[in-house]
Amino acid sequence: MKASYDDIVIAARELFRERGYAGASMNDLAERVGLKKSSLYNRLPSKESLVVDVLKLTLKETFEGLPDPALDWTNTYRELIERIVAVFSERGRCVGFHLAFGVPLDTQEAKTAVRDFVLALRVRMAEILEKGEVDDPMRVATDALTRLQGATFWLAALDEIEPLRREAAGVLASVGIVSRG
Repeated sequence: MKASYDDIVIAARELFRERGYAGASMNDLAERVGLKKSSLYNRLPSKESLVVDVLKLTLKETFEGLPDPALDWTNTYRELIERIVAVFSERGRCVGFHLAFGVPLDTQEAKTAVRDFVLALRVRMAEILEKGEVDDPMRVATDALTRLQGATFWLAALDEIEPLRREAAGVLASVGIVSRG
């Protein structure tokens, strides 16, 4: 069975998570999806173009199916933070943040995709917080993402999950939400 474009994007996301942008080769990607490298290039223009679709898929999965924040913003925000923590703990890092540190300066399309991903994540979080009339929701969203991403250092370096769990509970407590666990 031939790999679909979605299969390629998902495999590329895992390669970017594992090895970063520079370490994720098109040969490795072709092997993962069972294609020849030439067939892979027939389906997409470049490795850089994959960054755009990888981050679009990640953003979609992050927010897809969340409860309506207009009905219960606290439940929506809690579930979003839990999703982010789950991805970090299962995968060791967020692909968007990992790419932010590894995409070369001369790959403008990829740099723009990373920037757009981080901004969209922050804006969507702030929109949820606005429903709860949280003071300065953009700052709160920025601080939440900073705290969660910072805690992944301990996960990546020492395989310690507790700092991430504590930060997630602190992120929720900062807006008056009690963590479920």
